[in-house]
Amino acid sequence: MKYGKIRIEDGNLIFAKHMMMNYLPCRDILWAYKRREGVEGGVQKQISTSYLVIVTRRRKRYKFDMTEHEISDCIQLLKALNPGIVTGFPKGSRIHLKSLPNTRDLGALSTEDGRLILPKRLIRSGSLYHASLSDQDVLQNEYHLKEVIDFRTKAEILEKPDIVMEGVKYTEIPILDDETMGISQSGSLPEMIIKFDQVPDTYIHKQYRNFIRDPFCVKQYALFIDTLLHHEEGAVLWHCSAGKDRAGVGTAILLSALGVPRKTIREDFLKTNLYMEEEMQHMVRYLETMTIVDSSIMDKVRLLYKVKGEYLDTVFETIEEDYGTVERFLKKALYLTPKAIEALRNKYLV
Repeated sequence: MKYGKIRIEDGNLIFAKHMMMNYLPCRDILWAYKRREGVEGGVQKQISTSYLVIVTRRRKRYKFDMTEHEISDCIQLLKALNPGIVTGFPKGSRIHLKSLPNTRDLGALSTEDGRLILPKRLIRSGSLYHASLSDQDVLQNEYHLKEVIDFRTKAEILEKPDIVMEGVKYTEIPILDDETMGISQSGSLPEMIIKFDQVPDTYIHKQYRNFIRDPFCVKQYALFIDTLLHHEEGAVLWHCSAGKDRAGVGTAILLSALGVPRKTIREDFLKTNLYMEEEMQHMVRYLETMTIVDSSIMDKVRLLYKVKGEYLDTVFETIEEDYGTVERFLKKALYLTPKAIEALRNKYLV
């Protein structure tokens, strides 16, 4: 089959480069995705050129000019010849699941040195307690999920255990112990909201500092990164309860280790507000049926469903106060040597 300036024959992608014909085995292709011309020199252009981008297992990248229809057909054929190929360009976006609103593929987020996170490898999420059969099918068959890391406490897990999927390894790495949970995730959400008597912002800033200063929390985040470092194949998913605080900080630490810019880390952190908005409104309507939803109740609701950029700022400010730089934090607190960081990046970046 011919697509633009390339053709696919006998399981090879064939193209000319430097006046020579190149034969790239389709089984050696790691990732195929579509990119479009859009902005040049800060000036918005009319989008007119589309490219098929191919990334090989040796991390070589090729770009081919072709029509969008040709790209779609070509990717479909490549997928048939190599079912393990990664496709699409999620850029840290939500995985559209029926029962899991805050589950995201960190793939295609860009690092400072221009590399990209490989899609369908690193997934952040909320609890899998309500995962539907169709959601499980997506995670296992489209994302090849192989490991789930649970950041919740033992009490939370016992009350709302994850759905068990065949062939998936489950690893418990509680970031907090039951005694320091503060606003406990046990009991019904309405009960938690009504009974919680601390000032929300004061509590949450303190909790975010503790993620960096509490020896237990730091040790657990170190174990999380080490688990990712030794993960071999398929996707790994980590989660807490709502997927915003413990998972949010863990994701920020991971992205920092991978070399993702602070601005991108912040954007990923704040996406929770968009994805959890519907869940929050549902809880507000439910609370209205059983009590008066005043300003204090709404503050507590937002505590459970929303995040603020200032919370993430607290994390990085605490790191810089205690360690000077993020790099020193990774080395001193998480035991990530330059060699380990490079191994982590080579595993998940292309």
